[in-house]
Amino acid sequence: MNHPTKMLLLAAALGCWPGAVQAQEPASHMSLDEALRLFAQNNPDLRLAHTREAEAEGVAHQANAFPNPSVTVTYEPLSQNGQSYSETYVNLTQRFPLSGKRGARADAAGWSLSAARAQARADSASLSFLVKRAFVEAGLSEVRLAMAERVTEVFRQGAQNAVIREAEGDISLYSLQRIRVERVRYENLLAEAGLAASAARRDLARLIFPDGELFGNVETIQVAPLELLDVPPLESVLDRVQESRIDRRPELAVADAEVEAAKAGSRLTRAERIPDITATGGYKQQSDGFSGAFLGISVPVPFFDRRDGAVASSEALILASDERLELTRRQVQADQHKAIESYRSLQLRSALLEEDLLGSDPDLLEMAQIAYDAGEMTLLELLDAARALQDAHSAEAKLRSDLWIAYYDLERAMGGFDAGTEPETPSPEIGR
Repeated sequence: MNHPTKMLLLAAALGCWPGAVQAQEPASHMSLDEALRLFAQNNPDLRLAHTREAEAEGVAHQANAFPNPSVTVTYEPLSQNGQSYSETYVNLTQRFPLSGKRGARADAAGWSLSAARAQARADSASLSFLVKRAFVEAGLSEVRLAMAERVTEVFRQGAQNAVIREAEGDISLYSLQRIRVERVRYENLLAEAGLAASAARRDLARLIFPDGELFGNVETIQVAPLELLDVPPLESVLDRVQESRIDRRPELAVADAEVEAAKAGSRLTRAERIPDITATGGYKQQSDGFSGAFLGISVPVPFFDRRDGAVASSEALILASDERLELTRRQVQADQHKAIESYRSLQLRSALLEEDLLGSDPDLLEMAQIAYDAGEMTLLELLDAARALQDAHSAEAKLRSDLWIAYYDLERAMGGFDAGTEPETPSPEIGR
């Protein structure tokens, strides 16, 4: 193999080395508030909700409009046996809605607008929760990735030391092979943690970045979860939550507005049984010199269609809307109780884990490394300590992230918190 070929292979090998690929400029930080701001600006689902609200506003505005008049100009030329004759008409026609149709139509459109606005708030709350959950899950993935890197490095060094110690007769060939197998396993776990972190970053980016910037930001988003996962939510939040206040949920406002819109629509349907009056007035001029004004009234006769089916349908829609309101109320109550129970359970489990298991313990891996350096611990015991550290910290981070997700889910389920129930912790941050 010639020298240039060797240099090319060496360059390719270095380019494929993990450390070379991961070397990048340190990321800046993004708070959760900033992530929510980007979400409000860029999320297409949220924009769609506001577009539907704008559509309902246009319909409500149009419902108040009065029918336009129509003007017709007609010229009729006639002739017979060389004689000509013509008539010219100018007509003005205006339809006059009766029986409160215009008011009922405006009421129905107004309540539909209220439902659209409440639905936009409900969609915003649900989507905001998705952003917060994705933010926390991205933070958890970064914690697991950092821990996997640390433990894998211990196994790498352990495998290198094991080769030397096996050659010197300090450990058996079986122990060497076991350490090698464990190193391969943790290398795979590290790769899986890296893929999980990339997937979590991608899920977060999909929610907060425009489509055109999505792929350019996926790999640059890195969560720095220290503030998020090291500080629990406010412990007294359950003491200040009013379980009975379900009226704050926008879903109930949507269902209630739909009931009122159905009632207004039923009034409109009943009013439409009475036909509108169309008045016509104009001026007629004939070629023989005769001219004059004329008036006319047109009233449809409800002989065949009395809109009985439309009235029955509108009444059934009211009943369906009432049932939907009651169903929504029950779903909201169940959702609130589930969120409260979940948060209370996770809060108790988190306190148990921190106080009884991890709260006062120092870094197990650091202790094991000191003991190993002092000759008080074997290499296999050091590797066991590394595994125990990863399992313990992974469980702690998972529980803390679940607690934060449950907190944000409780916030969503209660329709938001009062000022007194907001967390007293600093805003979590992610790196970007």
